[in-house]
Amino acid sequence: MSSAHTPTEALFARALIVEDLDEPRQWLAELLPRALPEVRQVDTAASLAHARERMAEFAYGLALVDWGLPDGNSEELISELVAARPGAAVIVATIHDNDTHVFPALRAGATGYILKSQPSTVVVSQLQRIRLGEPALSPSIALRLLQHFRDLPDAAGRSAPMGRPPPADADADEPQRQLTEREVDVLRLIGKGYKVPEAAGLLGISAHTVTSYVRDIYRKLDISSRAEAAVEAARRGLVS
Repeated sequence: MSSAHTPTEALFARALIVEDLDEPRQWLAELLPRALPEVRQVDTAASLAHARERMAEFAYGLALVDWGLPDGNSEELISELVAARPGAAVIVATIHDNDTHVFPALRAGATGYILKSQPSTVVVSQLQRIRLGEPALSPSIALRLLQHFRDLPDAAGRSAPMGRPPPADADADEPQRQLTEREVDVLRLIGKGYKVPEAAGLLGISAHTVTSYVRDIYRKLDISSRAEAAVEAARRGLVS
């Protein structure tokens, strides 16, 4: 029998997951070896600072990185991971699918961009692509990239997702225009008093995905409590 190793075996043997929420961090840590059996050890970090402590000890060839972390976004961290080891695969694993996050991540050197709101089987399939040297991209991200380059001559760099209204821009500061349809759904349920697990059940998504939506809603609306979220939901006519 041949004892030859696959090209990615050494590169992917030890991986890093950078995610501040406990549930998605555990989910990704369990998912990664399922997708890539080459992964023998998974290290985790909950912040940029913690990730850099890990990187001081080891140059990772594979990393899954959330975009928004407690101590900043991961743009510079992505560049550092790519620079630390030639051929490193750095994949952003997040719920953000807008241009504000996608393009800075790819410019920083990310080799993939997947959405945590997808089913586990879909994420596994996307991660397996990197074994072939292909980018791990969620379908909506791939479409966004195609649309972006198709529209460049006419839109001066602005990209509008196919089949949807243009995203909020510099002239659209009204918070309601900044929330996605799913974020509005979550805000409605939070405004009605549902807890995260209950909202997850009603929407048919995981609790950690709802938690991520709540965090983004708070950031976009500049609020910090469920009470403020309920007031905002009432102001928008989402609750009676």
